[in-house]
Amino acid sequence: MRKFHTYLYSTLLCVIFGMLAGMTCMGQTTAPDASESSAITSDSVTDKQRKPGEVEIAFLTCSPGREVHRMYGHTAIRILSDEEDWAVNFGWFSFNTPGFVMKFILGLTDYSAAWQTMPLFVYDFARDGMGVTEQRLNLTPTEALRVREAMMEILVSEGYDEYEVPLKGMDGQVFMQQVIAAKWTYRYNFLYDNCTTRAVDAIREALREEGEAIVFPGLDESTQEITQREMIHEFTTQSPWYELGQDLMLGPEVDYPHTIAEMVGNWSVCNMGNENIPITRNFLPIYAQQFFEKAQIRSINGQLRPLVTSTTDLSPFLHREPNRPAFPLSPMMVAGILLAATCLFSFGERKSWTAVADRSRQRAWSIWANAFDITLLVVLGGVGCILTILTVWSEHPAVDINWLTFLFCPAYLLAIVMRFCSKSGDLMANATIICAVILTIFFGLTDWQQIPGAIMLFAVSVGIRAVVAIGRALRTWEEMPRIWGAVIFIAVYIFLQSLSYYSVFAAVLS
Repeated sequence: MRKFHTYLYSTLLCVIFGMLAGMTCMGQTTAPDASESSAITSDSVTDKQRKPGEVEIAFLTCSPGREVHRMYGHTAIRILSDEEDWAVNFGWFSFNTPGFVMKFILGLTDYSAAWQTMPLFVYDFARDGMGVTEQRLNLTPTEALRVREAMMEILVSEGYDEYEVPLKGMDGQVFMQQVIAAKWTYRYNFLYDNCTTRAVDAIREALREEGEAIVFPGLDESTQEITQREMIHEFTTQSPWYELGQDLMLGPEVDYPHTIAEMVGNWSVCNMGNENIPITRNFLPIYAQQFFEKAQIRSINGQLRPLVTSTTDLSPFLHREPNRPAFPLSPMMVAGILLAATCLFSFGERKSWTAVADRSRQRAWSIWANAFDITLLVVLGGVGCILTILTVWSEHPAVDINWLTFLFCPAYLLAIVMRFCSKSGDLMANATIICAVILTIFFGLTDWQQIPGAIMLFAVSVGIRAVVAIGRALRTWEEMPRIWGAVIFIAVYIFLQSLSYYSVFAAVLS
């Protein structure tokens, strides 16, 4: 039942938010089943002898998983000594939190940190087909202790909950694994403050306190450009419907191109606990892992040493490619079929207008046309409700401005009423749709916002039906209709757009 609830919530979040995030770097939500085996033991990855009492720090990167909330992988910090072996996980949350779905939609989700024993950490992600790669860091004993102390300070700052989880080994013996979950929380931000950025900041802060810094020779001069949307798309090629949902929700903020040099350059300033200084544009675990491979530590006297001393695959026998169930039709295929059906349907409807004597045929086409158009209006208005909630009330990044709100607007639900109550309101709604379609195509063909091809085809379908609807209304025009319907519709539409673009207006006026 717990797995069913987890799947249900994941699916709901995917549909509502396109899983923005699938959302990047969320941690595990359920304790592992004691009936299965752990992936490794801590002794299997020790690659050098430590002095008594010495601590080592490693950077852990989990490959993309099958679950929506693990689609982009995960990051954690490993704390290793002769007495302990922990993975510190900044992606700790629970679907059972009261009001989790609504908090998630509004960007009010608070995450925490948890210390997990390494076998439990690796096993938990292996259950979802996620391999774990360790990068042992070339920190001094003092710097390693600073990282551990920072992690411990988070753990004890507001108290913690401790419990044990039974885990069966490969020999059938059951071992009790520990989880220590901090009551401390932070406001999760899938682009700028997540498990990856927190882990990177902790390491950089420990180096900074010793007068050292992470530098990226070669990368810090790279002129190669990439957008955050393109980075997200690298992990959604096998999940086109998730990708479509994300592209619907994410506005032009993620389409700003930045160079690799800008990405690694922003890492030179620590943003841990300070919201007023530059933040990293890299938010994905795999990118952080690749950057760390090329990173160097610059000492206080200017000498360089590699940041990573060794890289180890902690789950070499795991199948690394997640097998995600694929819907047989992609969004582009569905949009193409809809466009073809729209053209055929509109042609048939217009042809029926000439059959003056065949009243039954005209009535049948009228009924089917109303049903078809109302379905499109429900989609426009329903998606518009979600986008309006995100742009107006959500604290998620990159959703406060979204040019797709011209096409997807809750006002189109009012257009359904106008279709039967006011001819002028119906005309105004269809004219507005045509203008919105033109704007959407303009935005999609320029650099204002990257709009999916499926949405472009859908917009064309909606535009065709709006043109046909106006033609149908003009064909039966007898006298000037009362304009109250048109006034009401355009007033509601403008009001909703002003809510969505309040931040733009405020910036212009200031």
